[in-house]
Amino acid sequence: MNQSLLALLAFVPLLLAGILLIGFRMAARIAMPIVFVVTALIALLAWDMTFNRVLASSLQGLILTVAILWIIFGALLLLNTLKHSGGIAAIRNGFSGISLIVAYRPLSLHGCSGALSKVPLDSVRQPLLPPL
Repeated sequence: MNQSLLALLAFVPLLLAGILLIGFRMAARIAMPIVFVVTALIALLAWDMTFNRVLASSLQGLILTVAILWIIFGALLLLNTLKHSGGIAAIRNGFSGISLIVAYRPLSLHGCSGALSKVPLDSVRQPLLPPL
């Protein structure tokens, strides 16, 4: 099969999900099984995948989904724990003490989230700052 046709077929599930969810405002619990069936049919018929491979890929996706939901559940649990214990208020009070000088904001915010930040500090455009 032509490479451009295979690329177009790979895009069909994404396009179908967008049309069903945004265009028709269909609920995800109805739209996603339809997209899954279309994707499985494309894999079986157009890409000549075996049924076992499609089933294995589906199970792998299910396991990955459970792992992602576990992370989201932990984040929500942490958020609610911080909210009810007063931790959110303490974090807000800490940020209110940060200098209001605009030039120092990227430095202070980066220092607070430096371990989680994927953007290096050098990539943030800053004016020349005096040494701290």
